[in-house]
Amino acid sequence: MNKKPNIDILKEPKGFIKGIELVITIFAFATVAGALGHLEFLVNCSGGNPPTRQVNADFSYPFKSMRVYASTKTPCTNETGIATKETLPLGYKSEAEYFVFTGVVSMIFVLVAATYYLFFEDRAKDATATDIGLLSFPVVDFVFTIVLVIFWFTSSIAWASGLSGLKKATSEDAIFKAYEPCHADYPHTNGCGSFDGARYGAATVAVVFGFLNFFVWAGNLWFLFKETPWHSPKSSGVRGSEVPQEAPHQDTPPANSV
Repeated sequence: MNKKPNIDILKEPKGFIKGIELVITIFAFATVAGALGHLEFLVNCSGGNPPTRQVNADFSYPFKSMRVYASTKTPCTNETGIATKETLPLGYKSEAEYFVFTGVVSMIFVLVAATYYLFFEDRAKDATATDIGLLSFPVVDFVFTIVLVIFWFTSSIAWASGLSGLKKATSEDAIFKAYEPCHADYPHTNGCGSFDGARYGAATVAVVFGFLNFFVWAGNLWFLFKETPWHSPKSSGVRGSEVPQEAPHQDTPPANSV
């Protein structure tokens, strides 16, 4: 028989916080996976014909490399119709993929946990329902959340460090050093200028959401711990906290002698 979802679980901390975790988890990994960077600059030509050539560069997740587009094969020549694409290394793939991996795994786990609590959790609980066993779902939820708290902390630090390196790797000095036509000894060129750098708004927001996930998932541990048998284990054969008491001993008065 089909069961109706237990909507009341969303009013409890373990259900309500699951909804918050789902939203901020999606925002966290989506802002990294969807982050795009674009920059452009001009190659100054020696001789002044043409005076400059525009170069565009794009980079995106997983930030392994950057694509550089030039209008001609050799800047500052009269060649036409030979647009070229060059790849410059970035090297921040592992940090980005670790962060996105943490987000995707967290999202899947939240959906699994929410499905369990909505459709499969036993709603007929008595006063001794804390004795649920070490292999029950609340225990799995608690343990797996601990793992994800560690993942969120380490992946947020990794991505914050990776973003800092990414900004340096796509800065004006780094680009002009890596792109050969900007070198002084390159034929027909006289360096580069008019640099218009990339924007890092989405990638920076991802760092904020990463640490926000860490704090929310860590805060949820207390509510999950209360559902485990370690918080208030059931006493064997005793209901609740009631302790049987002995009846008060009364001395039997001696019989009157005749």
